[in-house]
Amino acid sequence: MIGGIRLTGWVAALAATLTPACAAAAGSSTPNWATQHEAVVCGVAVGIEGTALDPGTESVLNGLWPGLQCQTTGIKPVSGVGDPAVQLGQGRAGRARLVDISQDDLQSDAPYAVLEPESIWIADEISCKVGAESVRCANAPGYGFTMSPGHLEIFAPVRAPAVKRCASVSYTFPNTGGHGHAALNNLTALGVSCATARSVARAFIVTGKAPRHWRVRMKGGKEILTRGGARVTGELAN
Repeated sequence: MIGGIRLTGWVAALAATLTPACAAAAGSSTPNWATQHEAVVCGVAVGIEGTALDPGTESVLNGLWPGLQCQTTGIKPVSGVGDPAVQLGQGRAGRARLVDISQDDLQSDAPYAVLEPESIWIADEISCKVGAESVRCANAPGYGFTMSPGHLEIFAPVRAPAVKRCASVSYTFPNTGGHGHAALNNLTALGVSCATARSVARAFIVTGKAPRHWRVRMKGGKEILTRGGARVTGELAN
């Protein structure tokens, strides 16, 4: 009970990564659990839609799959029908979402077990770090949520920036009768635009040196120019 209202919601959350401090905290896999004073209550739901992927096609499988639901006070309902609850399933298909539920759909009818602050709850490939009156839960790919009275934040994993393919850059040296050529082929750029990548590549093939603030090294037949987290790569051709 929270504020005299029975909370029926659950959140499926799995921690993709745990810090050493979290890993050393007391762990629990009890199906029904809560923070101190039952500020947030959670439990394993019998079935959450669309949380499993077909191992062959990686399409979302039909049916209901185990997940976690959590509830707290002060969260605005989605539709106004039922009680708001956050749900999180397993795997890449198991993204956290806020839903309205009308009845419990839990694997167990056991009372909520109050977990100590800094505890870690783990079950069904879902992990939660428990605070005094808050939880942070995530599944293996990193989808999850944080929840406390009056607060809900749904998050997704931080994705690596995409590598851009930027064609090639060539240069013909003057006074060579058109026979002195250099090129960086199959350019790729990470952390910079293709325009910047081509400018850096051109400066390199013209001068034979990395531009200012850039560094160059060769690996596997490719020239790799870096500046902090940015990277431009190309195959040198003469």
